[in-house]
Amino acid sequence: MFGDLPLKTFLTSGEVARFLSVSLKTIHRWYHSGLIGGVKAGRSLRIYRDSIVKLVGEKASPAHQ
Repeated sequence: MFGDLPLKTFLTSGEVARFLSVSLKTIHRWYHSGLIGGVKAGRSLRIYRDSIVKLVGEKASPAHQ
């Protein structure tokens, strides 16, 4: 399920956008709304891999169908 998601703690917003097939704008909106976790370093945004695994796991669970 997560084979295409790089195995590192912090992911770029581009990596996350490609994995989830959404735009960079969506990733930034999700980060600012608290849906996914990450850190800002200057102008760069790094997303916690665990927050993406959690997000995808929640979306795939029967409780959300």
